Amino acid sequence: MSDWSSSRAKARVDHREHLDELVARIRFEVRLHLNEPAALSAYDDLTDVFTTGHGECAALLSHRRVLPWWERRLLARFARRLHGRVIVGSVADVPAGAAAEAVRGFRTEIARLAPDSGDTGARYDLQGRGLATVFRLALGAGGEVWPDRHDVATTSARNILTCTGAFLRRKPWHLVWPVYRVRGLRLWKL
Repeated sequence: MSDWSSSRAKARVDHREHLDELVARIRFEVRLHLNEPAALSAYDDLTDVFTTGHGECAALLSHRRVLPWWERRLLARFARRLHGRVIVGSVADVPAGAAAEAVRGFRTEIARLAPDSGDTGARYDLQGRGLATVFRLALGAGGEVWPDRHDVATTSARNILTCTGAFLRRKPWHLVWPVYRVRGLRLWKL
């Protein structure tokens, strides 16, 4: 094996370990909530939810070109399912050094994350906002308009654990034959 091939293989292994560490952080946050729900939340402001999600998503999608094509596709699908279309779309538009100023450039997208008073949390979850985003909104002050706030936080937490567990066991055949989970009347794939 040439030096280039061996360094490329080592870079892939290192990046996979980095991805697994990022997923473990999200899983730990969710497990903490399931075991000990906190009365106070750090996600009372929509900009905090967006900034946290943007940072995690940017870390997930950084250096993805090191991975093989099938793993890049699964990673993009996973990031979209976990963080939502708005946050994944913002990662490509913000340069690496300007992550702190991302809030100023996405005010309308952040405003669209706010839950409406007429929506239940379960319906809101199905609108493509991302599991982690809905989970954090349900924990924060924004989720108070939902009558089923606790159920949404618990359901999305369990769905996050299922989705991240499937991502941690990623294989090339997941692209051809995706891992399906039933969510209400809707099927989603990893």
